[in-house]
Amino acid sequence: RLLIFNQNNELLVLKIENTNFWVTPGLYQNEEQTLKKGLDSVASTFGLVLKDLELKGTFLLKRDINGKKSSSLRNVFIAKTENAVVVKPKGIEEVQWLSTSEAMDKINFPHINAMIRQITNYPTKIWGGTLLQFKENNEWKTKILEDFYEL
Repeated sequence: RLLIFNQNNELLVLKIENTNFWVTPGLYQNEEQTLKKGLDSVASTFGLVLKDLELKGTFLLKRDINGKKSSSLRNVFIAKTENAVVVKPKGIEEVQWLSTSEAMDKINFPHINAMIRQITNYPTKIWGGTLLQFKENNEWKTKILEDFYEL
């Protein structure tokens, strides 16, 4: 995940097209990109230039959705931008700058909110931990399997 804050300390959130999913921008790495180029590519897709890019968390996300289990590593970066105008890339229905608390109200994946909360509450540290994502009564839920710890 990429947490991008503007000059007003508002967080960039986006709504994925044809869904009710609100998230922060994410990087899905491919073997042809370096990590830095991938992050810059995500930002440029929104017409943004990043500064003060920092790794703030490395989390293991376990998923158990309809009996299908998987695990993935989720790195969370924080960055700033001076840009005020955002380009809405293909596949994105809406883009907003919101306060962190408003953004977390809008984001409907609890595991993303848990990571954002930890990182923004303790911004001088880099965090690790393990979370479980699952659905209960057709609603996304998260359970922290391993308490967050400083890396």
